[in-house]
Amino acid sequence: MTKNADRRSGRISRAVPILLIGNDSEGTVFSEETHTVVLSQHGAGIVSKQRLIAEQELILREMATSREAEIRVVGEIAQQGSMHTYGVVFVEQKLDFWQMEFPPAPLWEEQMGVLTLECCGCKGLVEITNGDFEYDICAIHGGLPRYCNECGLLTVWRQSAELMPTRTRVAAGARKAEAPKAPVAVAKLEAATRMATEVVTLADAVDRRQRVRAKVNFFACLRSKEFGEEIVACIDMSRGGVSFRSRNAYAKGMDVQIAVPYAREIKEAPAIFVQARIANVRGMTGGGVYRCGVEFVKK
Repeated sequence: MTKNADRRSGRISRAVPILLIGNDSEGTVFSEETHTVVLSQHGAGIVSKQRLIAEQELILREMATSREAEIRVVGEIAQQGSMHTYGVVFVEQKLDFWQMEFPPAPLWEEQMGVLTLECCGCKGLVEITNGDFEYDICAIHGGLPRYCNECGLLTVWRQSAELMPTRTRVAAGARKAEAPKAPVAVAKLEAATRMATEVVTLADAVDRRQRVRAKVNFFACLRSKEFGEEIVACIDMSRGGVSFRSRNAYAKGMDVQIAVPYAREIKEAPAIFVQARIANVRGMTGGGVYRCGVEFVKK
């Protein structure tokens, strides 16, 4: 842990060989050897041939030391041909992953202090400290995609000159009276949603609205006492669960085990089954096919 873990620091241009492990924007599992272009105390600028989305999490492994850390994609900084440059930050904000001394941040960056962002949907505010790449992406694109707890989905956030009374998120409910009335407010939310819904859908249940759901195209292996073992095609996934298609009529509340993703074409691939529960079931157009939502069960 560095002495200045809570302060903004300068960045270092350096190509460090890394391994990225995760899912691309279509949900396909990948493992890619690539490199950084810039290092930050709180993250990095990385190059990848994969199409990634804001807010998704990956595993980053430094090739020389085999150190690993969870990272979160802030957004795309640049694209050249088939290669993309992304700004990523460590999920554990105080992690001293690079184990090196960083120079102080330039004076003008220190003077900027905290970055205040406003959601284009609910008009809620959030303050970000150590927002190295958030600053970059706002400057490049005029805003950045970010998950909004109030809206329940990925929305566009823009830099705001308004100061918050405290460095905690202002409840959007306290600001709803100031928000434009429909149809203006609806139009703004729809515009923000169009930019994000390429990979994100609303959760099916109210108590799951605060989980980003990304469209996926991989398989899962499901086990249950009622239907035995079944390979199913997944539709979307969040941190808390996954949705899939099946011809079996699973019942809400049914206990199951699930391995996801499941590489059925690779017999030697390990399958890790976890406890889960059917959270919702509904019939799909055409009949005979059900869309089921599975909620992972915490032990």
